[in-house]
Amino acid sequence: MKFEIFKSQENNKFYFRGKGKNGEIIFQSQGYTTKQNAEKTIEVIKNEAKDAKVEHL
Repeated sequence: MKFEIFKSQENNKFYFRGKGKNGEIIFQSQGYTTKQNAEKTIEVIKNEAKDAKVEHL
């Protein structure tokens, strides 16, 4: 899996998306006003995902 960060031309916000090994987009983030905030959120996801649980609703 990899993360891609990009800036929207429509609203000048930064977004990131997670892509699987096959190149398929798995998820996309909300918009962030700075690239640094998007990068910080990616780090949080990377650090906490290893302990993530699946919750069935």
